[in-house]
Amino acid sequence: MKTRIAISALASVAMATSTMAATHVFNFPLEGTQEVPPNASPGSGSATVTLDDVTGAVSVNATFTGLIGNATASHIHGPAAPGVNAGVLVTLSPTVGATSGTITGSGTLTAPQITDMLNGLHYINLHSTSFGGGELRGQVVNAVGAIPTVSEWGMIVLGLVTLTGGTLLIRRRVAQPALAV
Repeated sequence: MKTRIAISALASVAMATSTMAATHVFNFPLEGTQEVPPNASPGSGSATVTLDDVTGAVSVNATFTGLIGNATASHIHGPAAPGVNAGVLVTLSPTVGATSGTITGSGTLTAPQITDMLNGLHYINLHSTSFGGGELRGQVVNAVGAIPTVSEWGMIVLGLVTLTGGTLLIRRRVAQPALAV
């Protein structure tokens, strides 16, 4: 019985001290109306940004179509709320010289930059020959959710087993009649 209590205590400590690493996936539109100042580009796009909140690894996969000018460059910028410009954090690779194509790239964010991205303070900007400051922009928001890592699933299962085992142990002790002396 002491062994079970020790195992339960050890599992509880492990659960309390484990880091909850997560991969965050953001899906959002790219639009001229999000630029600063807004523009009337008929172009549009959609982006997916994936962020590992422990390592800072960030990757971008996006598509765009209907630009007025040919694409010249693309970046992740921040920190900035919607309607505010900021500096370049990660250089991306768009389909250069085209009015439709893809944007891809990856980089590593610092701890403060990770926090800023999770708080919606980064954006993707697509520059073109017609709009040097940016033809399309999309704020990195609307996280689909965090995907638990394998170790997190292990901790969740261990926690459930520990709680279930503790509940059964308590029920068994309560259900046992006291011995007469």
